[in-house]
Amino acid sequence: MAGVKTVLDTISIRLLEEAKAGNSKVLVELLKRGFEQRLLELYEEYKRGECSLGYMAEQLGVTTWELTHLLEERGLQTT
Repeated sequence: MAGVKTVLDTISIRLLEEAKAGNSKVLVELLKRGFEQRLLELYEEYKRGECSLGYMAEQLGVTTWELTHLLEERGLQTT
């Protein structure tokens, strides 16, 4: 697992360096990756019964309807 984290850290550092250079596409990509990562982290908590869909939605800054749609788009169960 440490190897994967190192690779991800390396990629993140490279993307941040590109973002500093004024590449807005990189910033968008970083935001998307961060959102997706947070979504998956919260979904794992939800699956373990540690949080509700409402809490997930609040943490992600979306409505519960939007969250349901996001999860369904990714093939993740909501019930």
